[in-house]
Amino acid sequence: MENMEITRKIYSKIIFSIRDKKMTQKKVSEIIGMKPQTFSDNLTKLKDGKFPSVETLKKLQDVLEIDLGIKFF
Repeated sequence: MENMEITRKIYSKIIFSIRDKKMTQKKVSEIIGMKPQTFSDNLTKLKDGKFPSVETLKKLQDVLEIDLGIKFF
C-alpha cells in the first residue's frame, strides 16, 4: 500500500507540472523520446501503483524541472 501512496504523489506532481507549464502530455512524450500512448500508459501505471523505469522518471524530472523526491546518482 505504501507504493501506491508514493506513486500517486509522483503522478500528481507530474500532472500538475505539465499543466503549470501549459504543456501537453503529447509534447512531454516527444521531448523525452517516448510515444504518446506509451507515456499515457506509464502515467496510468503510476496512478495504479506501479513505477515506470528510473530512466523515464529521471527524464521527466529534468524536462519538467521538478523534484520527484527520487535521488539519481
